Amino acid sequence: MALDPTASAALDAVTIKPVYLAFVDFDNEPMWVNTSGADLTFTGTGEPDIDGNTFLGLAANVVDIGAVANRAAGTDSLQITLSGLPDMGDDLLAEINTPENWQGREIRLWRIIRNAAGVQQGGIQHYYTGNMVSLTMPTKPSGQTIEVTVESYLAAYAAASNRSYLDQSKYDSGDLSARAAIAIGNNASGGNPGGGVFSPSSGGGGGGYAGGINGSFRSNMVER
Repeated sequence: MALDPTASAALDAVTIKPVYLAFVDFDNEPMWVNTSGADLTFTGTGEPDIDGNTFLGLAANVVDIGAVANRAAGTDSLQITLSGLPDMGDDLLAEINTPENWQGREIRLWRIIRNAAGVQQGGIQHYYTGNMVSLTMPTKPSGQTIEVTVESYLAAYAAASNRSYLDQSKYDSGDLSARAAIAIGNNASGGNPGGGVFSPSSGGGGGGYAGGINGSFRSNMVER
């Protein structure tokens, strides 16, 4: 969605009334909400997650969208709080209480700028897109509250994968290089994946594998 100069210029006004739109990609119960207090439906924006969908209106005073927090690693995060909510249905509660239904899934935020009279200035601006990494429901006397932490896509690349070369066969079942490396490290004492045996190579070179492991390992190394 292109930068809208009219909406950007409106940010300099003394009084503005921003409205936020949110698409929350729960697995079984995706949500479209906005902070204007009234239901909103849009067409012709070119955004498939906006056009034709009705954004349920929530009062602005129950939604708190924090500032984007930047981190040294180049990633960023955003905190969203929905407070004073009425009782939620069993389906939504079940969705929230099952991390597999929301963890790592997307939240997309857009912003509309309205002037002091409530008139929209320019078009809809993209505000933030990221993945849900934390969702809690603290108990408060004022009503139900949902707190969501959203991280940018870069956070997934910055996080440790906890994978090593030993996981290679999970992605290519024919790649025996990891098993060959282990056998070499163990001086072939534990056997090898191809059924061959370790034997010194002729011509004064280093040791090598005869049989399946030598062929498999060499084949994979050459093809890659």
